[in-house]
Amino acid sequence: MKRGIRILIWIAAILGLLLLIGAFLPGSVTVSRSTSIKAPASTVYGLLTDLTTYDAWMPWNQIDSNMKKTFGPVTKGKGAWYSWSSENWKVGEGKLEISAVVPNQSVTTDLVFGGSDEINKAEWTLEPDGNDTKITWTMHAHFGHNPISRWFGLFGESMIAPDFEKGLAQLKQKIETGELRLPEPKMMVETIKTAPFQVLTILDTAAVQSDIGPVLQKAYGEIGELINKDQLTFTSAPLAWFYSNSAPYVLEAAIPVNKAPGNTAGRIKYKTVPAENAVVVHFYGPYEETNLAYAKIQDWLKANNKKAKGTPYDVYMDDPTTKKSMYEVRTDIIQPFE
Repeated sequence: MKRGIRILIWIAAILGLLLLIGAFLPGSVTVSRSTSIKAPASTVYGLLTDLTTYDAWMPWNQIDSNMKKTFGPVTKGKGAWYSWSSENWKVGEGKLEISAVVPNQSVTTDLVFGGSDEINKAEWTLEPDGNDTKITWTMHAHFGHNPISRWFGLFGESMIAPDFEKGLAQLKQKIETGELRLPEPKMMVETIKTAPFQVLTILDTAAVQSDIGPVLQKAYGEIGELINKDQLTFTSAPLAWFYSNSAPYVLEAAIPVNKAPGNTAGRIKYKTVPAENAVVVHFYGPYEETNLAYAKIQDWLKANNKKAKGTPYDVYMDDPTTKKSMYEVRTDIIQPFE
């Protein structure tokens, strides 16, 4: 009897020690793994923002074929979510929501597991890797003040990392073999007579394709400051001329305005564009795939025995942050002809 009591005391002491140690263990863990995929960033980004593709490559979605899943009202882009429940203890229940996106650069999700109010952040970041795209999957898991949960954090790297590696390997394999693919961009061609317009422009260079967006945003910001300062008015959507089709990309960002500013000192210039006959491709898709629209223009010119006049320009009709998918974002590529 006394021996049994001593054993119970020792067990209680060990448990107490473990709980005490657990209270001082880190309350969070960060796990990160990377790979390179032979595909443009727009393709990888498009699949990461589409929750309906996750069963094809997300390891935890493949553990229990009987897992119940409920999607929110949208399944793509920021705000898309699904919840899951499973009788398998390895899966449990929880909710995943896309909480932030930077087109073609990053996707962030909020993960909440059943029985916890802690939000765990998972993020995929995309970077150029030669002609490939480097994807890094990172998760920041938080365990609160529960000393038992904090013991999980001690072994979190070894428990989570293999699934990250498996998920990235599956995503890579299914993208490169074409098993996972994005929808084709939509294109509509028409001829128009453009009206004359006046623009403020900035000539700049992007070292690589992924720098084009930030370079344009910076230029538009500078032009916007001058527009506000001189109390000018935007007359239509921002646009850009591209003077090279490979890196480094020489480009001219422009915003149409109602009149010339009082002063264009610095790198901001003012110019007018005359009315012209032109062919326009209304392109719905990622900016990185607008080369398809340029090819469509060349086909049209050849088929209709027309000669291009000057450099074509892209007009950014839609703000991508207001759309569920880049395949809903419209860009007009306009090519004047003689």
